[in-house]
Amino acid sequence: MRTLRLAGWRDRHQEILPGVWEKKANYFDLHPLAEVVRGLIYTSVLWGLLAVGVYFVYAMVAGSH
Repeated sequence: MRTLRLAGWRDRHQEILPGVWEKKANYFDLHPLAEVVRGLIYTSVLWGLLAVGVYFVYAMVAGSH
């Protein structure tokens, strides 16, 4: 005699929606390139502003002597 198995929601719909349960991370999910590039640009701008600021302070101090 066969016993009835109570199938959960996942078991019933896994055949209808294949691949919906196991989403594999692609390269861009593992390596967020946009965030890295944005960070590089942001830090480059900050370093540039710091360099310009230091140059202006140096020019003012050197010009006053």
